[in-house]
Amino acid sequence: MSTYLQTKEKITAGHFSSIYFFYGTETYMMDDLVWQISRHALGDTERDFNFSQFDMRDVPVQEGIEEAETVSFFGPGRVIVFQHARFLTGAKDKDMPLHDLKRLETFLNDPPPENIVVFAVESQKVDERKKIVKKLKDVGETVEASPLQGDRLKQWIREKAKEENISLTAEAIDELLGRSNSDLLTLEKEIQKCAQYVNFNGEINASIVRALVPRSLEDNIFQLIDAVSDNYTAKALQLFDDLLRNGEEPIKIIALIGRQFRLLNLAAEMDKRGYSQQKIARQLGVPPFVAKRLSAKAKTVKGEAVGRALSLIAETDYKMKQGAVEKKSGVALLIARLPRVLAA
Repeated sequence: MSTYLQTKEKITAGHFSSIYFFYGTETYMMDDLVWQISRHALGDTERDFNFSQFDMRDVPVQEGIEEAETVSFFGPGRVIVFQHARFLTGAKDKDMPLHDLKRLETFLNDPPPENIVVFAVESQKVDERKKIVKKLKDVGETVEASPLQGDRLKQWIREKAKEENISLTAEAIDELLGRSNSDLLTLEKEIQKCAQYVNFNGEINASIVRALVPRSLEDNIFQLIDAVSDNYTAKALQLFDDLLRNGEEPIKIIALIGRQFRLLNLAAEMDKRGYSQQKIARQLGVPPFVAKRLSAKAKTVKGEAVGRALSLIAETDYKMKQGAVEKKSGVALLIARLPRVLAA
């Protein structure tokens, strides 16, 4: 199995496989790899004739195989993409077309070497028990499109910046990650925005990122909790008001406040046990830079205080959902009370 970055590097260098198998939750990666294959394997004029996509939710796989077996008359080869191949997962879709998997297996035994065939499915897991899944992994280049983290994510940012003829300082990368929540599509758009700001030539520092890139919802929540724990109630209430003006619902805001305090509690416990930040990140399912922030904040807040805060959050959330307290005023009162709870 190859990583997304390894496969992309080979594709851009002109080294292709006849069969590719992409699966995972990070659709940006799969779409990007398909684009890179079509871009580097086909010329601009060839793409109109030799690039085909089939939606496996509507089209049976055998129909696409017929095209994959057809010789190209307008170039050296073809690129055929089988999208949404949910028959490779354990999904039970009643309206799924009848896919002839024996026909597919026969095709995979001897695919035309001049063509490139891609199977892609948006699923965290595929059904490893299925014979066809094992066959695809045996004959094809397999990529699990899972979210990038740590150094791999930073490497992706540096490469994406290079494509825009700019560079980012280490501090700028950290600031960008803190504001974009590791979503690749969002990161790409923000990098392009920064590149445009310096006219696609120069270095981006942290101050430029702060000026151009808005904070993510989770980052705003973390800033709110920072303000609460530092007893800056006015600042915390201003952040809450900003979130409301941006269209966020009070119920969602209190849920995220509760989630951040739970993560804070878990990070503190893991830190006591000597867990590394990488391990804390894996256990909590957050990027390493978030684990770092949580560990740092956990050192400034007592565990008993976090427990009291969680109790108050749960109580307020219950009252809001029961209609015993108006939602906006309920969250505002919670924010006003939290500094005293954390300081007690």
